[in-house]
Amino acid sequence: MLQSISWSQYFSTLLLSIIVYYTYVTYKYFRWEILTLIGIKKIDEKGTPIPVAEIKNQFTTSNHADFLPKEPLVEVNDKLQPFWDEMNAYLAEVKPQAPKEEVCFAIKKILEKYPVLNSTEYKTEVEATICGLLNQYFPEKFTVADMQNIWH
Repeated sequence: MLQSISWSQYFSTLLLSIIVYYTYVTYKYFRWEILTLIGIKKIDEKGTPIPVAEIKNQFTTSNHADFLPKEPLVEVNDKLQPFWDEMNAYLAEVKPQAPKEEVCFAIKKILEKYPVLNSTEYKTEVEATICGLLNQYFPEKFTVADMQNIWH
């Protein structure tokens, strides 16, 4: 029986079956894409078209200054900058529900990394930096006694 089929018949049957298969797959899975190419669009029965003016109103305009780096609340000099950066990073990551003792201990450990800041000439600047950052991240949670606890 196989000897009665020629190569040309075999290839033409194979080609025809491939064309039928890919036509079915295209119709089944890419029907709307093909119809869109020839100009027929699918109408969504559930949705109503939104005018372009309403779409533009949904987007808020942004200010270029919103994306620029923010100035620190406290004036920071060169010796305080690494301490300020580390403190800011820590306080940004800590949860607002964190206990005061944990936050004070962490601040004390960060302060120990910078022994030059323990001198009396930087004490007021460091206190201002810590107070400013604590008030920024934990408003009205820390007191003066907590600040004294950090230094001792």
